[in-house]
Amino acid sequence: MNPAMPKASPIANDLPELIRTVLASRANGPDAMDWLERLRAFIAEVKAGVPSRLNDLAFLTWLWESEAVSETGNGTVKVAHVLEDAAFRDWFQTEVSRPLPQDPIAAEAQLTALYDALAERMEIHRPNTRNSTPRLKINRVLCALYPEHFTSIADEGVLKQLHRDLGGRVKDHPVHAQLAVRRKVDAVLDTLAPENPIDEVRRVCIPWYLYAQLDDSRPGKAPKQPVVPGRTLEPLDAEQRRKGLSATKGYFKGILEYLPEFELGLSAKDFGDLVKRLDPEAAASTAHSALNVIVRELDLCRLNDELYELTARGIAVLESLDPDALSDYLLTQVLGIDHVIAALRSATTLPKRDLIHLLKQVNPGWTTDGIPSALIGWLESFDAVSVDAHRVVALTERGRRWAALVTWTPQYLPATPGTRDELEVPVTAAPLHLGFDALWADFSVRVKGRLVFERPVVAELHAGLWFHRLRHFAVLTGISGSGKTQLALNYAQALCQQTETRNDQVLLVPVQPAWFDPGPLLGYYSDLQETYLRTPFLELLLRAADDPDRPYVVILDEMNLSHPEQYLAPVLSAMETQGWIDLHRKGEDSAGVPSRVRYPANLAIIGTLNMDETTHGLSDKVLDRAYTLEFWKIDVEAHPLLHSNALPAALGASARDVFTRLAKALAPVRLHFGLRTIEDAIRYLEFHGSIASESPAALDAVVYAKVLPKLRGERTQAFQNALAEALRVVDDHGLSRCSSKLRGMQADLNATGTARFWR
Repeated sequence: MNPAMPKASPIANDLPELIRTVLASRANGPDAMDWLERLRAFIAEVKAGVPSRLNDLAFLTWLWESEAVSETGNGTVKVAHVLEDAAFRDWFQTEVSRPLPQDPIAAEAQLTALYDALAERMEIHRPNTRNSTPRLKINRVLCALYPEHFTSIADEGVLKQLHRDLGGRVKDHPVHAQLAVRRKVDAVLDTLAPENPIDEVRRVCIPWYLYAQLDDSRPGKAPKQPVVPGRTLEPLDAEQRRKGLSATKGYFKGILEYLPEFELGLSAKDFGDLVKRLDPEAAASTAHSALNVIVRELDLCRLNDELYELTARGIAVLESLDPDALSDYLLTQVLGIDHVIAALRSATTLPKRDLIHLLKQVNPGWTTDGIPSALIGWLESFDAVSVDAHRVVALTERGRRWAALVTWTPQYLPATPGTRDELEVPVTAAPLHLGFDALWADFSVRVKGRLVFERPVVAELHAGLWFHRLRHFAVLTGISGSGKTQLALNYAQALCQQTETRNDQVLLVPVQPAWFDPGPLLGYYSDLQETYLRTPFLELLLRAADDPDRPYVVILDEMNLSHPEQYLAPVLSAMETQGWIDLHRKGEDSAGVPSRVRYPANLAIIGTLNMDETTHGLSDKVLDRAYTLEFWKIDVEAHPLLHSNALPAALGASARDVFTRLAKALAPVRLHFGLRTIEDAIRYLEFHGSIASESPAALDAVVYAKVLPKLRGERTQAFQNALAEALRVVDDHGLSRCSSKLRGMQADLNATGTARFWR
């Protein structure tokens, strides 16, 4: 379909029946009649004041601030300073006094020019934020001045949603949308009651009721505005509100990058491709998380057949790029937003930690800082609050405008099943029989001839994992190649008595960069496939929960390639109290997995991590829950392959001496190497000997390739000593290539104060 052409109206044939329904119900109740009478009086008084009073400040202030046409909602942009300008009043009086042409095209052009000129003259320029235009107020005033052409729909998102429902385009100018809606509705009204015409003011109201009727038919959605304009915001009860907002990359700015793609409709697959195109490093779950925020949490899009289309709110946000278009929704339908705004209105400034504490009281189910911190992050991205370098939070100008809309006392959620009160009484598993002697014997057999781990090390890991009755979490850190992963894997297999044919209790998960949320571990519900996409971690978690008498172990390999406090957040919270991990809010039959699972007390998690420029440090949230073992002291001489290999005796002895002495020389500056390096070097020498005659150059080559590249440092005495000792080792064994490289590094160190292998 050509995007320049309007699509066929999805309700064209049903429009007469829809309007009959509106006239008999929504537009015929006591509240509707009350609004109609107030609007009649307002329009009549406006008509009486045009053009004579259009230069009168009191009259203009009343005209622009009246809520007779529609409620304030998000129309909080102040216009008083513009109205006080005599030049503006003169211009406004002149423009409105011009009669509209009889020709419909010419009349639309004149009204469009007036709208654009008002938008330009009333645009508010704010430093460090987006400019604001009082579009809602402009639409209200034009409706009052030209009731025969406009509708009472002042919110342009709602207007363009209805215009699209009637076959128009989202990109059409607001004036064109107003006139097009009126033409179509008026045409039906003329045929429904030709002998008893519906008066002009009632025709102004009916498009709003038509929108509300259509919006009610969209699953799970209520009208964006109250049914009767002219009222203050009406908040939902705390129990009915959305429980917070998820953190997402870029927050509001990130969402604005995606929103234009939904103008013509977008499938879930196409959205996934879009996210990957914008961020090639994004995890598979990132698109799902972002789509969930856009569709469910912010109500900016909804699914229509197989395509996601902008809602009225989404259209308004895209048109204005202004967070004010979300204010009514955020304040009345998202739990916690009004609490933060109201608290800052009272206290002026508050430390971020105090607001997080407040939000945890608002919802006792928020037992970690995750969602409360995300809510504050969203408010900061909306420019409703500012957070200074000392983490002190204050309302911005926009935040103060939003605060004026909170005319109620924000509600708190009571403690309910699944929240902290319940979780403090855990359902523990039966005690596991985890005798260490049998485990050690099995472990020793598994690693014999390959790895060297003394009994005290394995005993410390075992005790560190199982001393707590619920939280079984250990972190193994140290130099790369020290055997951390192999220790964890062999320990887990010995603990769970796993064999090649039965290996369902142990899982190795290689952590990937850019895991920003729990999706890669816990999976997520796919709207496209209408099922829950499971992961190996979730499968093991469910097995452990159903099998409390046996231990289960997950190994998170290189767990700090991403931030564990992000992708592990629900697990870290639940392991403390054996709480619930929420998975989805769909029916369990359709999702294929339970909606939530209680954290199993028989599950152990072992994380391995390296500390270098490619990884992240661990937060206190993670360290407080984990038992940490460090592997820096490597007993190189004890490595089995240095004593039992296929090398000629002389080469084997040289290799043993070189690696033992180099490890000792480099250890004081933490540049020594792990067990993997030794194993790789011996295997290289064995393989080299099988394809070529014995050559001393092979040892020189493998030390050059596997040990020297990690050398780097500054001109400290310790580093100078390490280089000098390493040079003595390679010189003693005639490793000329290594010797040349080390001498070059010493020269660099003396000349520049730093040295590194790569230069």
